Amino acid sequence: MSKQITDNNFWNKYSEVFTGLYNRNKTILTFSVVLFFGFLFLGILIGYFSSDYIGRLLNTYFTLLHESHIQINTLSIFLHNLQAALVAYFGGLIGIIPVGVLSVNGFLYGAFLGYLIHGPIVTSSGVFTPVHFIVYTLPHGILELPGFIIAGAAGLRLTTMVIGVIKSIMRKTPINDHYWKFKDSLVLLAVAIVLIFLAAIIEANITLSLGNYITGFNKTV
Repeated sequence: MSKQITDNNFWNKYSEVFTGLYNRNKTILTFSVVLFFGFLFLGILIGYFSSDYIGRLLNTYFTLLHESHIQINTLSIFLHNLQAALVAYFGGLIGIIPVGVLSVNGFLYGAFLGYLIHGPIVTSSGVFTPVHFIVYTLPHGILELPGFIIAGAAGLRLTTMVIGVIKSIMRKTPINDHYWKFKDSLVLLAVAIVLIFLAAIIEANITLSLGNYITGFNKTV
């Protein structure tokens, strides 16, 4: 009985911590979600109605990605995505960079999806449709996308801290009042990194095999 009570206290404590974290940062998290999916929707529209331009853009992107000779494994995927998350976070020191990271990532996802909606791509494995894109993205994307969004929110929380400190200096009020923003930004970043790491494991070890099983393709990395 005492062990059960201890376990309940443990989970209740951490539930309160994350509930408080969410409540304090709800506005920034909501803004990050709206920004990401807003640009994702914009990307879908542009990918569909400007397919020639987006096709050239995507060809350039995939060519550069191929020439970079990135090995597809858990570590390489994690480090690649971690770099983007850290750019979004530390970019919060100057404000606009988290917005840019969220916007660009949302737009690229949307543009590729919109391009496929306009017309499937014929590959050596077969015809690649929007359904295939979702199948090969969803298993890891269900964690990776929230990870990017939360990393962007962490960067924006850092921005609010910087703005608050500047205002406090100008008004000669205590700077310590903004310390909670810094702590929250670090916790949000930690949550984002955990999600991105788990997504990397899934992408490197599960996504491709599962996608091939569902679609009947024989895609390789």
